[in-house]
Amino acid sequence: MDGRVVEEIAPAESPAACFGFRVRSPLPLQYLRYGDGDALDLLGPSFHHPPDQSALLVEWLPRPGRPLHARLYTDGDRYHLWSSGDEWFVIDPRAGSILLPETHDVVGREERLWGIPAALCYLHRGDLPLHAAAVQVEGRAMLFAGPGRYGKTTLAAAFHAAGYRLLSEDQSCVRYTSAPAVIPGPAMLRVRRDVLKDLRLPGAQVVAEQGERVSFAVDTAARGDCRPVPLASVVFLRRSAEDIRLERIPPARSVPDLWAVTFRLPTPTDLHRCFSAITSIAWDVPVWNLYRPLRAEDLQATVKRVVATCLADG
Repeated sequence: MDGRVVEEIAPAESPAACFGFRVRSPLPLQYLRYGDGDALDLLGPSFHHPPDQSALLVEWLPRPGRPLHARLYTDGDRYHLWSSGDEWFVIDPRAGSILLPETHDVVGREERLWGIPAALCYLHRGDLPLHAAAVQVEGRAMLFAGPGRYGKTTLAAAFHAAGYRLLSEDQSCVRYTSAPAVIPGPAMLRVRRDVLKDLRLPGAQVVAEQGERVSFAVDTAARGDCRPVPLASVVFLRRSAEDIRLERIPPARSVPDLWAVTFRLPTPTDLHRCFSAITSIAWDVPVWNLYRPLRAEDLQATVKRVVATCLADG
């Protein structure tokens, strides 16, 4: 069943939102929430001719835990994103539009849409993209960050299974005005098959299966809207063979870790703005290291420990 849509889910009623955008699309989408925001038009799908190779801005090479291979080009106003499936997205943040590629993998295309293409749009808007999952607990957001294979999605899925609202499972949008807040992203979970042997996901439906991952769409009633959720804490995931342990990270020491999970463009203006944002987060929000064994039987205890420790000090 690899790559095949398993179950169709009707798109949310218009207007539908993601990452604080009011999304207008000719195509059905699986992961939108209710709400409003800045207009984002999805165009196409169409085939796209690659830009001049001299316009290469940045390249992401595959590495352990992150098989993505992508190149980002710019022609001044727009971005042209190539990914290893030979797909091209054309992103125009100023116009608020993204041209989608032609593909038979419509669920996978939407999942890729809410990655780098969406991040470029809300980065232009002034928000901060972080490579982190996010959940809502008692009206506040918690971010889980770390390298691939450290269990961000699995922990987010465990919080969902425990009845907490999923805000984002891999990439989070943080807005910093008077205080930091997380703007909910796509209502999706992409969970490894081996994890699903030990973890049930009530309130979520399978929409596709691809390789070792199964894609779930959170039920509409549990998605909520796209209003910003105040950020209570940031938790960096660490591996440990011992018991579950949390330690508070001093602000100055947390800056390099936050910088490592920040999506930014290699321009002086963007680097300065993103660095300013993460230093503000480091000083205003409690940041933690979570050491834990990557065992399914410890997930429930991990959720309880994180809530009891990090939320109480948030």
